[in-house]
Amino acid sequence: MSVRVGIDTGGTHTDVVLVDGEGDGVLALKVPTTPDDLSQGVLDGLGRILEEADQPASSISHFVYATTLVTNLLVEGSDIPVGLITTEGFRDILGIGRASRKPNIYDIQWAPPPPLVPRYLRLVVPERIDHQGRVVTPLDEAATLKALGQLVAAGVKSIAVCFINGYANPVHEQRVAALAARECPDLDISLSSDVVREFREYERLSTTVVNAYVASPLTRHMDGLTEKLAGNAVASTPYTMRSNGGIMTFAAAKRLPVTMTHSGPMGGIVGGTAIAAACGIGDIITLDMGGTSADVSLVAGGEPVLTTRGTVGRHPVLLPMLDLVTIGAGGGSVAWVDAGGALKVGPRSAGAVPGPACYDQGGDEPTVTDANLMAGRLNADFFLEGSRGLKSERSEAALHDKIAGPLGMTAGEAAIGIMAIAESHMVNAIKLISVERGLDPRDFTLVGFGGCGPLHAARLAEELSIGRVLIPSAPGNVSAMGLLSADVRHDMVRTHVKALDDVDPKAVGAEFEEMMERGVAALAADGIDAGRRRYLPAVDLRYKGQNYELTLPFPGQEVGEGLAGTLGQAFHESHRGVYGYELPKRAIQLVNLRLTAIGEVQRIPWPEHDGNASGAEPIAKRKVLIGPGRLETVPVYRLAGLSPGASFPGPGLVEYTGSTLFVPDGWTATFDEMLNANMERDVK
Repeated sequence: MSVRVGIDTGGTHTDVVLVDGEGDGVLALKVPTTPDDLSQGVLDGLGRILEEADQPASSISHFVYATTLVTNLLVEGSDIPVGLITTEGFRDILGIGRASRKPNIYDIQWAPPPPLVPRYLRLVVPERIDHQGRVVTPLDEAATLKALGQLVAAGVKSIAVCFINGYANPVHEQRVAALAARECPDLDISLSSDVVREFREYERLSTTVVNAYVASPLTRHMDGLTEKLAGNAVASTPYTMRSNGGIMTFAAAKRLPVTMTHSGPMGGIVGGTAIAAACGIGDIITLDMGGTSADVSLVAGGEPVLTTRGTVGRHPVLLPMLDLVTIGAGGGSVAWVDAGGALKVGPRSAGAVPGPACYDQGGDEPTVTDANLMAGRLNADFFLEGSRGLKSERSEAALHDKIAGPLGMTAGEAAIGIMAIAESHMVNAIKLISVERGLDPRDFTLVGFGGCGPLHAARLAEELSIGRVLIPSAPGNVSAMGLLSADVRHDMVRTHVKALDDVDPKAVGAEFEEMMERGVAALAADGIDAGRRRYLPAVDLRYKGQNYELTLPFPGQEVGEGLAGTLGQAFHESHRGVYGYELPKRAIQLVNLRLTAIGEVQRIPWPEHDGNASGAEPIAKRKVLIGPGRLETVPVYRLAGLSPGASFPGPGLVEYTGSTLFVPDGWTATFDEMLNANMERDVK
């Protein structure tokens, strides 16, 4: 029997999911992440789940991996020497950036992020290509060789090459790569024309530099993991999750590592969307709360929102990615008291090592997990199905020494305060992707998952007046399950700024044809059969004078007057829907041509369970701190003991192998055929 395996390496735990060839059987587990060597945690989890399934590694037919490595490198500001070669006169674009204070224009203390490439490693060479791709000044090859020599002498191992109009004609960038391959074959070279063929020099430069910055460590990790998987008899081609919600081979990831930003959280969005779709729900807000962070995203009509302008570690990235907001509010987020005596939570995390105080690994700082344990919402003897015992006395000591004592309160009050602050951060994040974009969160179902998401989902829904919450049957492993629900996906873009009415059909057709050739080659390299390939053309349009575009599907017809009218009308309607108005008399510009090449993978049917229980029998009762001064005895259930149709009112707890669900009073949880918990607020 063949099996499919998805593995998501997070900051605290590594999640593993195994699905048999028919999708009838699903196994899921968590193992501790091994920060010093991420591949060790991967192999530990893989070995355990194969043993549990009684399957050899050679039975794996589809292997998908997600990692936070790329994001962590950028967020932590790791010391990685990177060089830059750019057009003479444009050395300081990376340092200047955009002349705006983001995200708050009123923050007079805001400072831009320090450039990933220091100024002495940003070198220039004479060359110039205009915006139409015509060579104005030939590349000075002698100056290029000198620049390469200087960067090598400075100890640089990875170089970004970004010429001012390299998107219009990559010939000069490609020549630099050829010279580097001849003179400095050990260098990693990232060309902006390979990473993103799109205008806006700062964002394109930033994206290329990010690619160069993470290239060497990611390549080492991927090569090491590939070797170890092969050594453990895993023969299938390994894939990894990318930021656009699709997957790609390890080989493709090494060429474009920047596309792996937010790799794990994207799996959560895909998985949450698939589970909601199986339940007949199309409009959702996903809440993925793990050990290090919380990620929220909005899905409308069953389609995750895609943006082409993201950031990672405060650095702009000009690539298609699923739209999400990430905040430092996870189970391992550290609670602390600031100089003014105010209680704070995050963004710093205790991580996997030393982890929360209750892990008893040397950590003495209280975290959100410690607060949940202190409040009785976690079972110290059933954490990760009992594979890791928690020390409640460690949590109580940390809460007392670091929070309760300095603030003159009890440890229980400190625990409630910590959870309330963490929840307020997540409420604000959900407002960012809904209310601030003109959407009412009450129209959506909140899908809570991750190790900690089910503990807090209902309280967040209450704060946002959301009436329905969906908790998947394996909430701690939704991201890993999402990896197995994702198609192979490659995105291509070409800038083509032109008034919509003046578009040249032949020029646009030639651009799409060239992108199609690249898409066909990419899917063929991934081993995707022709019958499983799809190609989705699209265009970016804007009103003349605007700085932001909207992406619309391209009908695929011959470009002409009729098509311009069709696209124009569609753009007016889309603009009105997004911004609340349209400008029917304003000229429309075509800005970018896009093509998405998709290789479809076998869909996973979400397994259903037999039974039709009208109620649920608790396995125990436990005292739980419901709120300040409210200690109540509540029933505790185990998912393994519940059947479809089981239902109970809150307050109550449900223990999963990798998570815990807290059902507050005023809510009722009902379990469907897939053992998803459908929670609804009681109507009074």
